[in-house]
Amino acid sequence: MERNIYRFIVRHSAKDQVLLVLLSAAALPFLYLSFELPKQIINQAIGGSGFPKPILGVALEQIPYLLVLCAGFLGLVLINGAFKFFTSTYRYRVGDRLLRRLRYDLIERLLRFPVKEFRTQSSGQIVSMVTAETSPLGFFMSEALTVPTVAAGTLATIVLFIFLQDWMMGLAAIALYPVQLLIIPKIQQRVNDLQRRESLAVRGISDKVGHIISGAAEIHGHDTSQYELAQITKRLGGVFDLRVRIASSRYTVNVLNQFFSQLTPFFFLSIGGYLAIRGDISLGSLVAVLSAHKDMYAPWKDLIDYYQKAEDARVKYDQLREYFAPPTLMDRIVLSAEPSLRTESVGKLVASNVVVESDDGLKSVDGANLDLSLPVHAGFYGGTGAAREELARVLARQLRPRDGTLKIFDHDLTTLPDSVVGRRIALASSEVFLGAGSIRDTLLYPLRHRPIGHAAASDAEAERSGNSTFEPDAEWLDYAAAGCGSDDELRLRIAEILRRVDFEQDVYAFGLRRIVDARTSPELAERLLGARHLLRRKVVESGLSAAVESFDRTAYLANATVAENILFGTPVGDALALDRLGDNPYMREVIESSGLTAEFLERGRKLAVLMTEMFRSLKSGQEFFEQFSFIRAEELPEFDVIVRRADQLGVSALSDHDRAQLIRLPFKLVASQHAVGAIDADFQAAILRARELFAANLPPTLGNSVQFFDPTTYNGAASVHDNILFGKVVLSRKEQSEKLDQLVAEVLDELGLRLAILDLGLEYDIGIGGARLTAAQRQRLALARCLIKRPDILIFNDAMSALDVRAQDALFANLRRELRDRTLLLIDADSTRVKTLERAFELRNGKVVEHSAAVARESTPTTRTDEGSDDLSNTVGILAQIPLFAGMDRSQLKLLAFTSEPVAFEPEHVVFRQGDPGDNAYVILEGSAEVVLESASGETVVARLGRHQVFGEMALLTSSPRTTTIRAATALSMLAIRQDVFVRLVEENSQVSVGITRMLIERLAKTNADLNRARAESRG
Repeated sequence: MERNIYRFIVRHSAKDQVLLVLLSAAALPFLYLSFELPKQIINQAIGGSGFPKPILGVALEQIPYLLVLCAGFLGLVLINGAFKFFTSTYRYRVGDRLLRRLRYDLIERLLRFPVKEFRTQSSGQIVSMVTAETSPLGFFMSEALTVPTVAAGTLATIVLFIFLQDWMMGLAAIALYPVQLLIIPKIQQRVNDLQRRESLAVRGISDKVGHIISGAAEIHGHDTSQYELAQITKRLGGVFDLRVRIASSRYTVNVLNQFFSQLTPFFFLSIGGYLAIRGDISLGSLVAVLSAHKDMYAPWKDLIDYYQKAEDARVKYDQLREYFAPPTLMDRIVLSAEPSLRTESVGKLVASNVVVESDDGLKSVDGANLDLSLPVHAGFYGGTGAAREELARVLARQLRPRDGTLKIFDHDLTTLPDSVVGRRIALASSEVFLGAGSIRDTLLYPLRHRPIGHAAASDAEAERSGNSTFEPDAEWLDYAAAGCGSDDELRLRIAEILRRVDFEQDVYAFGLRRIVDARTSPELAERLLGARHLLRRKVVESGLSAAVESFDRTAYLANATVAENILFGTPVGDALALDRLGDNPYMREVIESSGLTAEFLERGRKLAVLMTEMFRSLKSGQEFFEQFSFIRAEELPEFDVIVRRADQLGVSALSDHDRAQLIRLPFKLVASQHAVGAIDADFQAAILRARELFAANLPPTLGNSVQFFDPTTYNGAASVHDNILFGKVVLSRKEQSEKLDQLVAEVLDELGLRLAILDLGLEYDIGIGGARLTAAQRQRLALARCLIKRPDILIFNDAMSALDVRAQDALFANLRRELRDRTLLLIDADSTRVKTLERAFELRNGKVVEHSAAVARESTPTTRTDEGSDDLSNTVGILAQIPLFAGMDRSQLKLLAFTSEPVAFEPEHVVFRQGDPGDNAYVILEGSAEVVLESASGETVVARLGRHQVFGEMALLTSSPRTTTIRAATALSMLAIRQDVFVRLVEENSQVSVGITRMLIERLAKTNADLNRARAESRG
């Protein structure tokens, strides 16, 4: 960035500024004439003699002469106004252009920050600096040269005019300026200091607001809202105090300026009156001087205000320049340079004495050396979590080493542009950032390097402002980077990648829930209709007819709501939405014509009694309301009043609103699900009559509010799955419904519709940061995003922490197949997978040691897995990778690590026996253990536990003896967690409690299955 704001202005708008200054100077003669002409009007036209007088060769009498001079004065006013209008609009255009350039430059600099810089920076502060703090600079830059030129020129013109009238009055006009020039800068210096402090304080508020937004769940979960508000209050109070002091200082300047401006007329009136009485100055000249002096206040005030704004702008610009110019800022060429390396993936990755040092001086990587011939599948294990993470980031060029060199393909990795590193290297880690948008947008993001073909922006202002000239709406997808030549090939590649990361079924499920508009996709709608007919035939052939209740206009649908039975279609829009049916006049008319009004009111009353009785004691927000209640939690008090009023006065005496509220409840009844308000044959027959009446007399205003079920028509308001099924799943047939889902998949595959369904699923909106996806889905999508660009090197650092062990093994096997001819660098806490690769390295005390040199250490499993002062941080890093503890903050993890004891067992060694009292829970770090059930008939291995699994916790929670024996199946390295610490974690951390519940359910199901299998094998 330029050293000061004036250099920035001149460099990027010199021609515009010169033009503005020239225009401002050109207006000064007209300004002078606007002061001179009133004097001529008074002295020559009104008080003059010797008429007629000539103007431009025309002799005029006194009245015409006066009118011509007045018209000339009006013309001068218009000319001055035109100059002001043009210069003002043009300079603000120039200022906004400079502001646009400044903001673009700041954001571009952010992209050149090393990733490490953002670890200690607040996004709230950065956003505030780029947006709010730059806004005042835009106003200042628009008037940086023109305002002082116009104000100083205007002031000089007025002073010159006064001096030409009388030198004594000229001296009186400027006599007090030196005093103001001495006082004002001193006050402004104090204001500058206060503004610096205010800017930092406002950034602190932005930081805190960002913290509140990101931590809202924790704030509510721990009831700390008042503490957060107290901190906000303190910060707001600090800003309030600073702003009051700034305002006081500024008002002091204004008051002094006004005082001096009013003091000067005293000299004018006294000196000018004395000279007028003596006849040394004409009365017209005195009036003109007073009028001119009246206009002196505005340009002088403009100069004072400009000085204050200039100082404000200087302070803000200096602060921005200081923040956005860190010593580690990457060169601009890193962002803009085109690829410079050959496309082959054969070469070497060489690290020589690489040192990575944190801000507090700790060296997570210290003198690491590495020499890898590429392509290769290699792994790194051990070390602390920080060491592994920073090694991964160094290899991906997201972190620069403090010392040493790192070369790839004979090039210095730290100096390569993003166009090389970003396309040839990918990093998959546990820290997942997905942004926002659809799955497709997120997945294809790495293919948007440069626009394809001619894509220059048509906005000329973008180029004038130094912004990017690329058109964002152009074609950006680099098909070649994905190994494709067309959109069809890319679709197949996407499906293949999704299968590799085991995310295809999830996207497929999203697609089945999507709605297809038959008007915009008529071909797809027609093909889905074909799938409906084929599925119907296959359902009958497979004997699954009982699993689905097809839509039949002549039959009541036991698995559909009463509303769906009457509509016999899907609502479109809000007019016939389920919660509004009780208020809809036409539906009320249909109910009345069918003789169902009294029946609906009575059933509604009974349902209201039941709902208020069952759910009154539950807290608002619990999932039971969503799943089971016909009434929303916030409506319970209203329905409670309606029920009591109906009991006292009778249903017939209720208001129309209360009756509508009761009538809407029976619409939600499902005959096969709800035992309450049993739907008998008579009621079903009445509903079928209402169905016929509803369709027969539907008014034109509601014609587009429902799409009827028709076996020959695609329903554009229903999901793809519902259209294919054309019926309701019989929920009581669980096993058959699962087979039905498989049959739907077979039909779609047979008709070649799977890719189309995946396309629909790819449009699923993932929410901000992937909030609408599970943790496992986010990690799978992040890995798929890495693979889609076919990187030469994939760095895989703990990118499967949200998956269970079996899913991790399957995904890693797929990953190796995908990268069989490219480089895979696995970084893991555990050595199990690493040792299956071509080359394996251990991270030990910041060094990188080949696996063969680490064998001696691995042969003694009873020793501690970490050394020295790194024990605690290493253990914290391990615990953070375990799904059960992943939701805990670092302080809780430190407490858990500090109070846990590393233990190890040789194969076949018993950790504890069935019936022993519970004293510790255990976390498996390396190896596996067997769960053994001891009985009179002998021992039965009912389950096997692996890395990152927890066991022994039930005895701690229930204070009961151990229910099984745990035996080391392999060399076993674990953490023993004390009972008091474990119980406290469960009590204070809801995520741990939920995680334990889920884990126990899964373990119980697996144990039962294993036990049944073992018994079957023993009988056989």
